[in-house]
Amino acid sequence: MRPLLSLVVLMLAALAAVAQSPSAGERDSLTEVSEKHAALEPVARIALAELNECSGLQYLGGAFWAHNDSGAEARLYRSTEMDFAKAEILDVPGADNVDWEDLAVLDGDLLACDIGDNGRARESVMVYRVRYVPAGEKPARVELVAACPIQYPDGAHDAEGAFVKDGKLHLVVKNRGEKSTTLFRLDELKDARDLAGKANVALAVGELTLPAGEQITAADFDSASGTLVLLSYTHIYRYSGDKLSGEPAHKTLIAARQCEAICFKGSRLVFANEQRDVYAVNGFLQTKYESMLPALGKAVLPVVKDAFEIDGTGEAWSNYRSEIALAGRGQDEHLGWLLAGDRLLLKGRLRYQGDFQSSRLAGSSLGSAILLSFGVERRLNVAAQDLQIAIGDNGESGLEAWRVDLTGERIKLSRLEGCALKGCVKKGVLEFEASIAASQIWGEKVPDSFLFNAMTWKLRGERELQFSGEDIYSLFRPYLWGDVNLRRQ
Repeated sequence: MRPLLSLVVLMLAALAAVAQSPSAGERDSLTEVSEKHAALEPVARIALAELNECSGLQYLGGAFWAHNDSGAEARLYRSTEMDFAKAEILDVPGADNVDWEDLAVLDGDLLACDIGDNGRARESVMVYRVRYVPAGEKPARVELVAACPIQYPDGAHDAEGAFVKDGKLHLVVKNRGEKSTTLFRLDELKDARDLAGKANVALAVGELTLPAGEQITAADFDSASGTLVLLSYTHIYRYSGDKLSGEPAHKTLIAARQCEAICFKGSRLVFANEQRDVYAVNGFLQTKYESMLPALGKAVLPVVKDAFEIDGTGEAWSNYRSEIALAGRGQDEHLGWLLAGDRLLLKGRLRYQGDFQSSRLAGSSLGSAILLSFGVERRLNVAAQDLQIAIGDNGESGLEAWRVDLTGERIKLSRLEGCALKGCVKKGVLEFEASIAASQIWGEKVPDSFLFNAMTWKLRGERELQFSGEDIYSLFRPYLWGDVNLRRQ
């Protein structure tokens, strides 16, 4: 072959490969931090106000499909863009939304899976098979092909993940307090009219070995690679299609708020949370990242040998104190700290919106406050070894500090010993100076580094200020807390 012709052929082949790649030119949610870790950020935000609790996502026929969670209309949303700003709004005739949780595709039709059952009390759940009819003489619509009732052989289950493999629908138990994460398969999906009052019976085909407390919220199957992906609030798991049981082949730690929807668009993995953020990872199955997290906070805690007064004045405070960067804070707001002798000194000025709510030991009622978290290990959930301190107002004598226990089903408060406070709450501002015995935080020895988070609580409404992580759930997840190193002066 002539050299020029060979070059042309190579160029055309390269262009064809790019054109066929579903991720070509599309924005990626990831920025590599290291070989094993990547920073994660949304690529879009759902703009359609009506789609306010996305819990199902699928890509079919050149468009994304989505639906809301329980109690909403039996309605699907179709959009060529991930923001759904100009989505088609399509009611499903003859259907109800008791607790729609996922979408799957079967032979070109959508399966709207009404499979949620928080209390495990439903005698049967339902899958609606629907077909899209593009606009012609009539406006675009969806037709109900079949309404398929489903029962489990061992009683009711709460499920939020659904996918089709080898032409058969599979359902994944969420494992909200159940004994295991079971995978069920439907060998047939018959319409209710053909079942004479009975239901399609699911067959248990696998048990998934996942960390304790892990709850699966969505699923999708990539037939090209034969890979199943499962979404939880903290991970994306991968299973090979020929081994849908036991340990996952790969797991990736994530932090994307309350994620409950996931799907493939070619080799691009798209997932969304109920707070409207949409994430997309190009070539996800080729990545080997152990974590995909938002950028975590970093700070230093200056250390001086001499102690000094609580009021945040003096040469040591002026020369050595460091600021804790709270995302979203105003120019007149600050939070500074310094370890002086055996005391941790803090000084803050933070604005609040609306009424400042007092905290009460009785009944462990935590009101408006600044919360400080101290930890040593990146766990999925807070443990007794992690310390949470709240500084707020008790409604009687003024400012007070409490230990906050977030490890149970309800928040518990106890008075923080070894703490002195000055300051006040007035005219929309919380101002305080605090001196806390280091032993109350770290015991006998202060470590050279530790995990830390700071967040406002009931001060700013939907978007509180915080040092590390994305939202209020970060308080309960030490793996999202930032890193602090001591800097000795």
